[in-house]
Amino acid sequence: MAASNHSNHSNHSNHSNHSNHSAIGDDELASLGQGSSMLLSVALQSAMLAFNTAPANFPADRLQRPAEADLFRRLNNRHRKHLVVSALMQGISVVSKGTDLLREAQMKVGSTVNLTLVLDTQPASLTDWQKQINQLFAQKWNRDDRLTEIVLQQTDLLSFLGQAVPITADSQPWLMVLMDAVLEVAFRVATDMKDVFRMPRPNVLVHELAPPLRTPSHSAFPSGHATEAFAAAAVLGALYPKSFFLLRQMANRIALNRGYAGVHYPVDHHAGAILGDLLGAHIVDRMFGADIHISPATVPPTFSAPAPTAQLGVSVEDFALKSLILRNVSYRPTPAEAANAATTRGITGILPWLAEKVLTDVGTDAP
Repeated sequence: MAASNHSNHSNHSNHSNHSNHSAIGDDELASLGQGSSMLLSVALQSAMLAFNTAPANFPADRLQRPAEADLFRRLNNRHRKHLVVSALMQGISVVSKGTDLLREAQMKVGSTVNLTLVLDTQPASLTDWQKQINQLFAQKWNRDDRLTEIVLQQTDLLSFLGQAVPITADSQPWLMVLMDAVLEVAFRVATDMKDVFRMPRPNVLVHELAPPLRTPSHSAFPSGHATEAFAAAAVLGALYPKSFFLLRQMANRIALNRGYAGVHYPVDHHAGAILGDLLGAHIVDRMFGADIHISPATVPPTFSAPAPTAQLGVSVEDFALKSLILRNVSYRPTPAEAANAATTRGITGILPWLAEKVLTDVGTDAP
């Protein structure tokens, strides 16, 4: 029976179960020739008796701290991911404002506000929330067409985004290390936002929506799936610019599927998409020194629910093709350019190291 690791618990989560996509160091408990087991440990303990000599004096250089490149390469996925996520999230914070019925959350990078989300649950907003419910009821009758996607996307987004780009964990392992971290960053920021808003799920308002899966207990607004899907699409789109719009179309479908499932309001997807775009742009800038914002910049946007469409001039469905935040760039930095950008801005440690690995993975002829 395989040994368990109490802290390697990502497969029990409901966000995107995205921590083990990389082919590098998947099983931190495995031995050289097979997975961990009690039988193997007993056999190794027995075989150890072959070493029947006295211990030799070890050389002093074994006490030296390993070089960063060797350390980062040898880390198991879980520890490496923690370092990458911490570095990517440096300076990001969520600040709560407003009242119980008119809640507001700002995402900041340093002291700069990048996004303001507002959730209105005052009595005057009831008509607009009813319109949101009516749209979900209309989608409910077409749920069967998307049910397989809905269920699988509870725990896997990258397989679907991967339809737009020819990537695999075997051929681009370091890219997968980055994408796991991107999804985790998006999850953490969306979770902080959700904690501010604590918006009841649609089926709490109207039980007849009857979602075909367990309804998450955390806030509906903003959508975590939309945040993660659009953040991942932004990063992949910067690395594979010819697939930029295909990635956004798939991210949009992932987001909308949560509405068909009856677990999110339409405004949840839209807010999550904007948040994901901003996080994706931040990660691309921090990782590779590339600016994928629209110029002139239209951020920081303010998005208010439940009636946002008139503010933004674009429907939820159209947002994938008409981002107010990102532009499709045709030029991807070289490893040397990314390294120079990191040096210029004083970014050291695991991010410049991983950026070089990712850009080498992607190659110069990426579609």
